[in-house]
Amino acid sequence: MHNSVGIRSLRLAICLFLVLMTGSCGYHRLDTAANLPDWIKTIYIEPWENNTTETEMPVWITENLREEFLRDSGLELVSRDEADVILTGRVESVNVSGISYISYDRAVEERVSATLSVRLYERKSGAEVWQLSDLRREENFYVAKELMQTESLKNDALKKLCRNIAETIHHRVTGVF
Repeated sequence: MHNSVGIRSLRLAICLFLVLMTGSCGYHRLDTAANLPDWIKTIYIEPWENNTTETEMPVWITENLREEFLRDSGLELVSRDEADVILTGRVESVNVSGISYISYDRAVEERVSATLSVRLYERKSGAEVWQLSDLRREENFYVAKELMQTESLKNDALKKLCRNIAETIHHRVTGVF
């Protein structure tokens, strides 16, 4: 019994040591706003434009971008009139193509590809701070036996694609300077 108390004490001491060491090891999240010019403190994200028939996609991108900047940018998300910079974008094209076939005319897996343009500009002067005119992302999805199920799988792929687009833009905007 005396030995088990000693083992428990040793385990407790080791756990306490590890907790204290990890708390003071110098690890911290980088402030991504430190990569931006000093004058950029606030941002407004405009609803995205759309040149495609995928009507929900611009909404999903806008929502995901706002979430990204709220969560981890060091910038304050504000109204248009209060923003130092404004982020705009447009879905230029969306294409779906087969990538894996069971026969020459029956795909079992498809790929949805999107091309987008993005622009960050100073609200007061309209001067361009950053732009990307040919951002391309893609996501694969399986083809189901029923059309409605395939459309649902395609929508899931589009939503995932939109999250990826938002993360990419967030990282490029906050890390480009």
